[in-house]
Amino acid sequence: MDFGDIDCLGSCGVTLSIAHKAAMQSSLPMLQKNYKFTRVLFFGKILGKASDYLIAVGIRDSYSSAKQFFFCEDGISWAQLPELTAQQLKDCAAIPSGLPFTGDISHTYQMAPPPATGDDAEEMEGAKVTEDARLAALVRQLETEIMLAPVGALSVRSTGAVLDSPVYSGHSAATAAQLSSYVFVNKEAPKSLLDTSSPSSGKFMGASAESVVPKGALTVFDDESVGVSVVRSLLWPGAYSFQKHGKPAWGSFYHGDGAKNADIAFMLP
Repeated sequence: MDFGDIDCLGSCGVTLSIAHKAAMQSSLPMLQKNYKFTRVLFFGKILGKASDYLIAVGIRDSYSSAKQFFFCEDGISWAQLPELTAQQLKDCAAIPSGLPFTGDISHTYQMAPPPATGDDAEEMEGAKVTEDARLAALVRQLETEIMLAPVGALSVRSTGAVLDSPVYSGHSAATAAQLSSYVFVNKEAPKSLLDTSSPSSGKFMGASAESVVPKGALTVFDDESVGVSVVRSLLWPGAYSFQKHGKPAWGSFYHGDGAKNADIAFMLP
């Protein structure tokens, strides 16, 4: 989301320090200029024991193309998160659920070794996972699973690029309060024989938020004090998407410790 929209989530307990706000007013535009991004979004805040990580996403050509992710702790000095191999992603997934981030980007997690096989088999050393790799894996997973956009906010250009729609002016309060008014930015809608639209029509075909699994994992509520509808994820506590009523402002944001809700089955009807 645009950094200036952070106050839209104030009623959800999402806040930033004055120092971080002041720093990012100049550091995010500079990041966009230096890397020649089309847009830089402020993605969220990952909580750690010693310190927290601020996350930004750089979009160069399209929402659907590869993005670059950055982190910092002070709101000023942004560093790029690494690209991960399939094996690194597998190692990160093996980290015990709920284990908090240390807040030290140079920290290394020593994984348990795989079980030895055979009587004379030598015990192998477990994999090592760095904190920056774990952070990169989490951010990419979150970006895929929680990033929502209002229906009509994105459009497909003739080049195939997915960008902000120039004609989107926002939904009314009544429409914004419906889960069907949101789509996943990074999940394609299933193909239907009854849908005759094509990419050349300019319609963005993201999967509807109503298709979320498990059903009921997303809830919508209105904050009438600021004229905003907010979608909250029960599967990823701390994940929010929002849109302003009657205005083209929208975004997704994460503010949490990176833990998935393992008890969601007991929260749903």
